[in-house]
Amino acid sequence: MGKLWRRAAPNDNAAHGMREIDLAALRIEQPTVIFLTGFFTYDDTPEHIRAAFRNISELTTATPQAAPAEILVWSHAGLSEIFNVAAYDALPNQFSSRNGYNLSRGVIMPLVAKHFAMDAKGNVTGRPLPLEEARKNLRNVTFFGYSAGTITAQECFIASIRMMKKIGYSEKDARALLHEVALVSVGVMSRPGREKDRFTTLYLEATNDRVVSIKNRMWTPLRAVFDWFARGMKIRDLSAHSTIIKAPVRKKDKEKRVRDGKTVEKEIRGMLPKWFPLKSNHELPRYVTEDDSVSPFARMVEYSLANAVTRDRLLTPMELLAPPADAPAQVADAYRAKIAKAVRKPK
Repeated sequence: MGKLWRRAAPNDNAAHGMREIDLAALRIEQPTVIFLTGFFTYDDTPEHIRAAFRNISELTTATPQAAPAEILVWSHAGLSEIFNVAAYDALPNQFSSRNGYNLSRGVIMPLVAKHFAMDAKGNVTGRPLPLEEARKNLRNVTFFGYSAGTITAQECFIASIRMMKKIGYSEKDARALLHEVALVSVGVMSRPGREKDRFTTLYLEATNDRVVSIKNRMWTPLRAVFDWFARGMKIRDLSAHSTIIKAPVRKKDKEKRVRDGKTVEKEIRGMLPKWFPLKSNHELPRYVTEDDSVSPFARMVEYSLANAVTRDRLLTPMELLAPPADAPAQVADAYRAKIAKAVRKPK
């Protein structure tokens, strides 16, 4: 079973500086970013969980506007959870594993229900909160999903809808409330075309990401072939609450970052051995970099998370994507031009 973690307090002698969260007792009361990690961040690999905390902390502090957010990290039970990925992709409108229910139990349901509880058999009790109160509560939740974590986010949505209906919400009200949750998905292993009316979602897919491409060839083979040979970036609305961004990323092994006013180079560690003739292009830095020479997605995740944690109303995906108010003017102008050039109008 997956687990949710927070950094331990300075005076807490927790192992590896992290504490597992009791999902039954969790209550989110401030803007919170929850990093739903990729395939190899397991419950028993604290070094990978710590790396996830570093990665998401860098993203949420790179833009000062996002600094107040609390950070939580989700880990997976083990490689066996790859079967959840396969099961979800086969049944994207029906399947939710125990992970989806547990994540929803801790994160979503206490924000929409009074006296919510789930017993050992999965039976749920509670009463719906007034809609406006629930909307306000859910604006504190931002998911950042990478690779397998994009599946976990979708399982959480399905589990939330089911449990909300069981305690008295209508399908219409439950879906409308869950639009308030922001989700930024990168290296997408879920199926965006089947997820149009869920969380307010930005999907970032590298067209030459070999892991994503294998998944797409299974479910949308013709589109996957066209995507593989596509050039340039394309931004397309899937619905009023979901937008997909596709572009090829570069195969560079280093990225440039500005830290403390200085430009430094950082290695992009590949998923495959250096001697292997191909690159996966599935590495997280290719999606979250600040370096436009590495990826057309540069700054998109950083800016989207900054907008998400400061929102006080329901935003559209394109509003999430916009440069925040405190972005440097020259950088913001170039970023807007990049977005405008890539937007595709509905046919």
